[in-house]
Amino acid sequence: MSTNKIERNETTVQRFLAGTHSPDIEDVAVIDDTVVPHIVCHGFPGFPGGEFEGREKYKAFFRFFRQAFTDMEFTTHKTLATEDFVSAHWQIWVTHSEEFQGIAPDNARVTVDGVALYRMEDGQIAETWLTINEPLLMSQLGKGNARAA
Repeated sequence: MSTNKIERNETTVQRFLAGTHSPDIEDVAVIDDTVVPHIVCHGFPGFPGGEFEGREKYKAFFRFFRQAFTDMEFTTHKTLATEDFVSAHWQIWVTHSEEFQGIAPDNARVTVDGVALYRMEDGQIAETWLTINEPLLMSQLGKGNARAA
């Protein structure tokens, strides 16, 4: 195995996650540098069948999510990298600030975790499979003063 290729893949994903989950939503521009133009994504809430293609739709997903959920804190618990894939187990803490899937915001602090698998091409993300703990997220929304632990 090529250690350099593995390290490059992991570094790319770390840059991607830092930019897409930073306090400044404009940092989603990191997608232009870390994702291939023909990106294919699977498992994303809010898209038909959870599927979409292209960098602009990837940016749109993060912008939409970040409008509904503000004050994001993001942690990557673990990443595993190979020559062709990087997997990341992550957790976020956010404030429900705008309507999401028909649920009115109540400014509750919520948390959710998930795993993303990234297929890499020449050091950039070419395909993403997202597995989010959506039942956990949805169970916390619309509960008034309920707060995430």
